Amino acid sequence: MPSKIFDEMDGEFSARLRSHRVTTRTSRTREGEITLTSQVAVAEARFSLNVLDRLHEPNFIAFHRPTQSGETFIIYEVVAVRPMHYQMLGMDISVPKVIRREFLETIDRGWRTSDETWIDVIAVPTGYLMRIENGRLKFERSNLTPLVGSEAHILSKETVKEFLCVENGVAIGNLIGFDLPLTVNISEMVRYHTGIFGFTGCGKSNLCSFLIRRALEKIEGISIVIFDVAGEYLIHLLDLEPRLFSTENFGGDVDRVMDSQAIPETLEQMIDRNIIMKRIQRLIDMGRIQRLSLSPPLRQIPLNMGFLLDLFGEIARGRRRGAVQAAIALNKINRLLIRKGYDDETSLDEVRRDIEARVELEEILKEFLSSVHSMSGMVKDVQAVMGILEEGLDKEEYDGEEEAIRNAEWLAEKVAVGEYRGVNIVYLPDPKDARYVVSRFIDQLLWLKKTRGVGRTVLTVLDEAQEFIPDRTKKEDFTEQSNIAVEALLRQGRKYRANCWICSQRVAHLNVNALQQLHSYFVSVLPRFYDRMVIADAFSLSYDLLDRTTELDIGEWLFVSYKATKQRNVPAFIRTPNNEEIMAKSLQA
Repeated sequence: MPSKIFDEMDGEFSARLRSHRVTTRTSRTREGEITLTSQVAVAEARFSLNVLDRLHEPNFIAFHRPTQSGETFIIYEVVAVRPMHYQMLGMDISVPKVIRREFLETIDRGWRTSDETWIDVIAVPTGYLMRIENGRLKFERSNLTPLVGSEAHILSKETVKEFLCVENGVAIGNLIGFDLPLTVNISEMVRYHTGIFGFTGCGKSNLCSFLIRRALEKIEGISIVIFDVAGEYLIHLLDLEPRLFSTENFGGDVDRVMDSQAIPETLEQMIDRNIIMKRIQRLIDMGRIQRLSLSPPLRQIPLNMGFLLDLFGEIARGRRRGAVQAAIALNKINRLLIRKGYDDETSLDEVRRDIEARVELEEILKEFLSSVHSMSGMVKDVQAVMGILEEGLDKEEYDGEEEAIRNAEWLAEKVAVGEYRGVNIVYLPDPKDARYVVSRFIDQLLWLKKTRGVGRTVLTVLDEAQEFIPDRTKKEDFTEQSNIAVEALLRQGRKYRANCWICSQRVAHLNVNALQQLHSYFVSVLPRFYDRMVIADAFSLSYDLLDRTTELDIGEWLFVSYKATKQRNVPAFIRTPNNEEIMAKSLQA
């Protein structure tokens, strides 16, 4: 148990619950009306400038709650503070200006000396209570309501660590207000999918790159595939020697690669541009920058019993000359399949090796040939089949490996069961091409996972996710295909170690079905009210808490997780490391 459960600030903090109410907010979006209901507690604290300054930072407070099971404290999270003076209650714009000025001067003098001042502490529930049992802290999910008048305490740094931090976990940033590393289970962040949401310039790709580094360190053999439409991740992860695939043909020209990528100005102040160029040239020399084809995969037409059934079926259904003879032959072949236990996937080569089946099939084909005109086009097809039955398939032509086209399906196989572990970046500057490639890649990845075994973990990262999972879709621009594929990955992927992270600035216009599959998420500045409403609705968060994200600086995030933190779904404000500094230091080492 922590040596100090509460931080009373040397006796300066003294507060009790004054009111507890339910608030409702409503917003109308293009999809309909969103109504949020949340509980809000207001505690009245003795006025102190030290307490006021402390509570401006994120804090947790615990309300004492008598229960039959003993000492219990209900944990709330502070979302706002209001310094109050008694004379503020009677001051209104309708009061004459001279009197208002006297009120304001009295209030100003009273902050340090008057007993008529206090602090309103506004807090929202975390959904947890804390008990002290046998000298140990025990946290439990609870919907208990605190009682008006109950005493409030600020949780100490040690208690917050016990409450949120995973033992032996991976540090992803410092808890703002506590100078305490937040340690999480990074494997759970990967397994149960993660979202990163924030306005342009808040550092989404920076944070995502940092988290990718942590995942690589912790999860052995992981394959990470980043679909990048803005050209940011090659530079962010350059020291890790990633593979880069692109629909653009760079022709081995380092300048063309550099021109296609976004190099942050802040990074150029840390590291010489020539160092970046040399590392990219090294990737080119190593063959790690390759062109990705948009061509569909080559599919061989299998020469099997299904092919033969289709051949006779087309003739019989065509009502052309020879249709009756074809129908008779088709029925005989079907009886042969049933008797021998074959199906439409049985190859002609397998039938050839079964002497009895081969002889019977040859007799059926000969009988058909004898009943149709020798100049008929179908005769040549049937004769070719008889040639296969007599001599077998040309191994080089039919059983050889397909020529590998470096396309989406090829990449899926390389990362799922091939040698492409580590970081693989797919740079697709055209959003339409990006959606086409992503839908094919995910379809093939899930098929491989289901048919070739679960194998290694494959993490798919979708930057600018609004391009792939918008709420309104069309077939023509492949938004429908990419939506279906990403939804399938988010719903089914966890069972097969096929996981997904998404980054987006346009939350309100994302596919909500996809959003609801995320178990961890980071939220930064979202200026639009309706974006914050959608997040609050999708993840069952208090809007009052989300409103605080408008005050966050670059690199500061509201982090919530159902799986990765010690307690489920407890929001925490964190400051994450700067990936650019990590990368620059690594390149200069």
